Amino acid sequence: LKSMMILALAAVTLRADVVEVDSIAALAAAARGSDGEIRMKPGTYRMADYLTDEVLAEITAAVDRTQPRPPVPMLVLRGDGNRIDLTGVTIEIDNALFARLPKGGYIRCIIVVGKGNHIHGLVLKNTGQNEGSGGNLISIQGDDNKLEDMSLHVSGSFPWGYGDLLGKGGPNLVSLRKQSGIQVIGNRSVLRRCRVVSRAFGHCFYIQGGDGILLEDCHAEGSMRPTDEMLAETEGPAFEQGFRSVYRNRDGRFMIAPGYIKSLSEDGFRTYSNAGQVTLKGCTAVNTRAGFEIGARDDATTKTVLESCTARGCERGFLIGSHTVVRNCEGDMVHGPLLYLRGGLGSDVEIKLVGGKPEGLVHAVATIAGQDHRVRLIDGTDGAVMPALPVMVGYGMPMHAEMASPIEEAEARRIQFHSGLRFAPLLVSGKIEDCEISGEGRRWNDEDLRKDPGPWDLPPNGIAPGTPGKLR
Repeated sequence: LKSMMILALAAVTLRADVVEVDSIAALAAAARGSDGEIRMKPGTYRMADYLTDEVLAEITAAVDRTQPRPPVPMLVLRGDGNRIDLTGVTIEIDNALFARLPKGGYIRCIIVVGKGNHIHGLVLKNTGQNEGSGGNLISIQGDDNKLEDMSLHVSGSFPWGYGDLLGKGGPNLVSLRKQSGIQVIGNRSVLRRCRVVSRAFGHCFYIQGGDGILLEDCHAEGSMRPTDEMLAETEGPAFEQGFRSVYRNRDGRFMIAPGYIKSLSEDGFRTYSNAGQVTLKGCTAVNTRAGFEIGARDDATTKTVLESCTARGCERGFLIGSHTVVRNCEGDMVHGPLLYLRGGLGSDVEIKLVGGKPEGLVHAVATIAGQDHRVRLIDGTDGAVMPALPVMVGYGMPMHAEMASPIEEAEARRIQFHSGLRFAPLLVSGKIEDCEISGEGRRWNDEDLRKDPGPWDLPPNGIAPGTPGKLR
């Protein structure tokens, strides 16, 4: 290790208080210090050149085995208060390297452990075989770190090409190895103009801890695939499973259903229950599973905020839980519903529907459940011809939000709801209580639609009267 550090420091050149580095080893060495200005020479660097046997031994010795699944890094940025300029720098991570790391933990290719760092630039790219790590490319662990103008190109997961239909963490029909983008767990983390383009099964941006977090002008992008194309395969994981799925579809079978369009990634932007207050401004999700799966804890004392965010071509645009404010946001229903307000309490949601009609099977524009919400849907389709899909009040999202699963009734209490979508009828369940519901579309109460119209009035021989070959 000492010889590696000497070589790394030899690659460091001081120039007017700026430390210039020209290798990943030199970057790691310089970033161990604090309150420095570090600049990496533009170019393409290979993580394989850094992960020598000596470095791997150091990584193995540092893994905290007291944790059930500890983080396992490739590169750790440990210092505090550093300004690190990585403009013009690309770091390539060959997916074959995952097999060389210690087993039994979550792989975090780069972990920012230190506090108060400002990291600018960097393109981070997976290369090589279609093999995921089960982890992510970057983890922001320390407090008060800022990342700007960073671009991630994520690839390599197994299986690939089916989204979550074969599993997403349990139960799984095949061995699952995800590959995700950026994880945030540090307090007061700031990400601006960061971009994650995913060609792997995993989240783009996901926030699993921390408070006072801001994501601004960030972009998440996945890719879509019709289920008809999956069902036409003659080899591969889905074919070998007889096209089974972990989800029960509308006819009661655990099978991939035809006619739908699935995202091959997970969510564009996702918050978990351990996260505190989060704000997303001007962020965009394209072709991801949920564009924004956002919600605070039921007992949260602050609001999570989405402002001026856009979901395009997602399997579901906005999946919203408790104590979330959604303002000046928009999305389409080209590949799935605009909104699932899945339950919870105390959210204030205002979303504009834009774009054209669905390209595959979609069963609803939105479903609304929970309590003490205020919801307004705005029509921004500019006269496009749209199908009469319903907005469903007093209904939850389908199980696991899988579109091929049935939509069931769910309690809705003290909800103020208005739909400005003239083409979309309002379907209201019998599980509403003290709700104010209004809209441009015609209203249907579910209990009226379930009333038996009475027996068929047919003649004894069962043949309706009329002249054969003519309509009456």
